[in-house]
Amino acid sequence: MRMLLHRLLLAAEMLLLALPITLLCGLLGVGVVLANAFPWWEQVVVIHFVLLGLVGMAGLWRVALAIIWPRQQWPVYSAWWWRAACLGAVLLGFSLLLYSFIALGWEPPEWVVVMAAGIYTMPLLVPFLHIAYCRGVVSK
Repeated sequence: MRMLLHRLLLAAEMLLLALPITLLCGLLGVGVVLANAFPWWEQVVVIHFVLLGLVGMAGLWRVALAIIWPRQQWPVYSAWWWRAACLGAVLLGFSLLLYSFIALGWEPPEWVVVMAAGIYTMPLLVPFLHIAYCRGVVSK
């Protein structure tokens, strides 16, 4: 019964928080990747940051779906997908750090501001932390 409640809450979190953010960031991320607005090495850094962020979001969705709809043939927590979701959380922390420096008065190059815009994915921490909690409860 308790895990059913967690599944329902996680489904609500994914639909209300993660779905709009994933769609918005996916579209904006593709736009940033396709825009050729920076010198080549800055463009490479931004492209990798965006693509790794999209991999992190895909990992979050895969692990969340494995919890919401458990199947016998799926491992509940695939290590690769969980690590991808953790990568997304680390990138979010990096964006938060960059944004904090900007808020304190640092005037960075434009490509750093683009990477700091990753803080708009902050609501994805709610389902991520919920999944992390569920992983700890199930594994005990």
